[in-house]
Amino acid sequence: MKIPIITLFALICLTVGTTNAQFTTLFNFNGVNSSQGADPWGALTISGARLYGMTAWGGANDKGCVFSIDTNGTGYKDILDFNTTNGLNPTGSLTISGNILYGMTAEGGANTMGCVFSIDTNGSGYTDLFDFNGTSGGNPAGSILLAGNELYGMAINAGRGFGTIFSVKKDGSGYSVLHDFNDTLGASPMGSLIISGNIIYGIATGGGAHWDGCIFSIDTTGAGYKDMFDFDGTNGGDAHGALTLSGKILYGMTQWGGANSVGNIFSIDTNGNGFKELLDFNITNGQRPCGSLILSGATLYGMTYQGGTNNDGLVFSLDTNGINFKNLLNFDSTNGSHPVSDLLLSGHILYGMTKDGGAKDSGVIFKIDSNS
Repeated sequence: MKIPIITLFALICLTVGTTNAQFTTLFNFNGVNSSQGADPWGALTISGARLYGMTAWGGANDKGCVFSIDTNGTGYKDILDFNTTNGLNPTGSLTISGNILYGMTAEGGANTMGCVFSIDTNGSGYTDLFDFNGTSGGNPAGSILLAGNELYGMAINAGRGFGTIFSVKKDGSGYSVLHDFNDTLGASPMGSLIISGNIIYGIATGGGAHWDGCIFSIDTTGAGYKDMFDFDGTNGGDAHGALTLSGKILYGMTQWGGANSVGNIFSIDTNGNGFKELLDFNITNGQRPCGSLILSGATLYGMTYQGGTNNDGLVFSLDTNGINFKNLLNFDSTNGSHPVSDLLLSGHILYGMTKDGGAKDSGVIFKIDSNS
């Protein structure tokens, strides 16, 4: 039986084309109570010909694991098993610097509210860098961001009760709460941050003027917090992913709201002006995108949790001007279902994971040739 991950995860036109991209299943996770992992919520990270990721369940203790696998699908290795003390139920992605991986867990650690950790890519040298304690934030749902010697992230609980933005050095010292959300200007951030210069951009899943979330910016010092844009349901709401930056334009997705109340794709200037709905999902072309977009040239790639031919979600592409939507792949349970994370682009190959589906209904790792 799969146990829900903390309550935050409880529920959760244009020219349209369809193409048959070259799809390959690289690996099937083999379920809870297994030596491998199950239910990956985050995205993959690449270094050379090796992919790294985390699962929320499975592993030796059925509390999630960190794994690595070759890009051709061979050599799967469980390099760390979570055991509550060292973390529990990671839901974000790993960040790599040299041969060190950095990540967060949603629960576990010294205070049961999650932790920030590092580990060598070979599985040695695990370090619990910081344990959330409620006052400093708790239950981080997204990924950690590395910029220079600083790690940045968000926690959905604690602070004033609506979540925090924080920074901590790579060695675990110098933890600082950069911002306490206060509901009016954002609340309960479930996504991840991006950085440009000394400005951090992100999305608060809830709060804001209409309680449907907001887009914000803040200096790396913690000064200058700005609620740039408030979702109101009609223009989207309840965004779980990160923003994608290209020049002075930010791209993102919401999992609810929009014209059909099942999410949309949008763009907005980095100054908070020029919000545009690029695409409204309509179930046929996808529903409830939980992850983030990636950008290659003038093409955006992403996934939806549901919708498509089998209502198991899909992989899509869309031009940055909002035209030429293409359904690249419909998940069908056998090849995976319900992706909740981001794609990874390396050369012309897209790598990704699904939370469910596959041989054991515990998720898959896959690749798609974007040229095909």
